[in-house]
Amino acid sequence: MEISRIGTFTLGWGESLVWDDVRNRLYFVDCATNALHWLDEGATRPAMLTMPSLPAGVVPTVDGSLVVVLEDGLHLVDPDHGTNELLSPYPEALDGRCNDACADLDGNIITGKLNLGPAEGSAWQYSRSGEWTLLDNDIANTNGPAELVIDGQSTLIIGDTSAHYHAYDYDAGAATVGRRRVFGDVTDLDGGPDGSTVDSQGGLWCAMVIGGSQMVRFTESGLDRSVSLPVANPTDLAFGGPSLDRIYVTSIGGDGELDGALLVVDGLDFIGRPEPRARLD
Repeated sequence: MEISRIGTFTLGWGESLVWDDVRNRLYFVDCATNALHWLDEGATRPAMLTMPSLPAGVVPTVDGSLVVVLEDGLHLVDPDHGTNELLSPYPEALDGRCNDACADLDGNIITGKLNLGPAEGSAWQYSRSGEWTLLDNDIANTNGPAELVIDGQSTLIIGDTSAHYHAYDYDAGAATVGRRRVFGDVTDLDGGPDGSTVDSQGGLWCAMVIGGSQMVRFTESGLDRSVSLPVANPTDLAFGGPSLDRIYVTSIGGDGELDGALLVVDGLDFIGRPEPRARLD
C-alpha cells in the first residue's frame, strides 16, 4: 500500500469527494473558500468554480451536471459552463440546511441536516419527482450516506458524526426505511463518522474525522479494516481512477505537513463501484 499527495495545493476544509467515471474526473470542495474543484485524470492543478455559499455535498447526475448542497437548498451546477441554478429549497421541517449527500441506486438524493455539534437533526430523501420525505428525525449531523444491497435487501446507510453509521432496510420508491440499526460502530475507534465510499464487494469505507487520522472499512459483520492516514482530520473518501482502484482522501487543513492535501491511496486490493447518479425527472 502507498499513500501519496496529488499536486502541491492545500485545502482549508476539503470535503465532498466524488469520482465521475464518465469524464474520468474527480470533484471535491473546499468549505473554507466556498469553492467547487475538479481534477481531470492525470491533472495535478484543480479547476475551480466559486459557489455562492458553503458547498457541503456533490452528487453527479445522469446528464453530466452536478447537484450541489448549498446554504439555501439543492443547486444544479454545470461546472464546464459555470452555471448554477436553484433546484429545490429545503423543506421547512428541516429547520436549517443540509450537509453531505449521495444518490441512491434509483436516482433519488439522500441528504440531511448540517450541525457542527450534537443538536437536533434529520435525514431526508429528495425524490426524482422533486418531493422531500423525512427518513429519520434523529440524525444530528448527516454524513457518509450510501445505499448498499445486503443479501438482496436494499440497505440505506446514514452516518451521524455525533454517533455511528446507521443502517435501514430501504424502499426507494416508497421513500420508507425500516428499523434503524448500527452498521458501523465507532465506539472504540478514534474520531467520528464523516464521508464514505463503497467498494464492489459491498464494503463501506469511512473517513474518521475529529482527530481520527484513519479510514476504516465496515461490512455487515462489523469493522473489517483500518488504515492509518498522515492527516489529523480526514473528511471524505472516493474510489477513483479509470479502474476505480484508488481511494482519494480529503482532510481539514491544520498543523501537519499533509493536513488539507489531497491524498491518494494505492495498493489496497479493493475496487470501487461506479458512483450512483441522480435522476431529475
